[in-house]
Amino acid sequence: MNGNNKYKFMALTALIFLLPFLVLSTHFVSGNKELEKRDTLSYMEFRTRTVANIAADLLTLNYDVSRLSSSSEFLGASGEARKKILEARIKENPSIYSEFSILNSSGKEVVKTGQGASKDLKDYSTTELFKNAVSAQEPSGAVEYGEYTPPALVLVEPLIKVRGAKAETFLLARMSLAYLGEIVRIIGRNSSGNLGFMDAGGQMITDSLGRAIISPGIKAPDEVRRVAAAASAKGLDDLRSEVPFRGRPYLVSVSNIPGTRWWVFEVVDASRTLDYSSDLWVKRVIVTGLLLILIFSFISYKLALLWLVPKQQ
Repeated sequence: MNGNNKYKFMALTALIFLLPFLVLSTHFVSGNKELEKRDTLSYMEFRTRTVANIAADLLTLNYDVSRLSSSSEFLGASGEARKKILEARIKENPSIYSEFSILNSSGKEVVKTGQGASKDLKDYSTTELFKNAVSAQEPSGAVEYGEYTPPALVLVEPLIKVRGAKAETFLLARMSLAYLGEIVRIIGRNSSGNLGFMDAGGQMITDSLGRAIISPGIKAPDEVRRVAAAASAKGLDDLRSEVPFRGRPYLVSVSNIPGTRWWVFEVVDASRTLDYSSDLWVKRVIVTGLLLILIFSFISYKLALLWLVPKQQ
């Protein structure tokens, strides 16, 4: 066998084995990538659900003023006595409670305490916040975004002295949401994407990349709002999905914060999945297979010479 035929034989033998091997390797690699995405989404769902439960506990512990607004001591107190009670509450936790007000039935402030106490009394009669509290006779809340201050939760609660009666006065509380930013800072530093909180209107309250700080009131990423809308439509508290956006796939997980219409979200570029040792193992298996095929091609050539080519007399 001449030199050219020798290499042609080995190349053809290698090609015969390489074609099915490469097809199987492609399926092997893609299957491993799908497992990585699935496990990454499961991990993201666990993180967002954990953060949502932590946030719910924090809101119940430090941001619930219903016990104050429904207490007989506060309901039966005069305007000046109510002011002292509210001032005492601010002193208990000034990092959260920044302002309390008592509104009359028309939405105007009659008592004011806290950081805005020295300012003119405001009229909230035209705000959706006050209108919702009046029409539903239930607490109504919204997130307020300041340019130089952390987002604040503004809550309006009806002060009902007799069960079944309509409220004649309302309690307005303005509470800093800086603690939510601290949760995101601690947990989000391990995220390979962006972890944050989104309000009912789709605006980011805080996020691990700091976009909400740079642009207060900025909308959450489109892919996050799409997944949250899908979860709401299906009546789900948690939803994870791979979402294409502008030609790139993203992994998104959202979890509702119990008792609110807020969402915890995490969004990660689909190419930045969890670090898996199986990636190295898959590459090692494929490279080993390629080397074995080349070795067996040479062995086949030698066997062909030994068994098939007649020996010269």
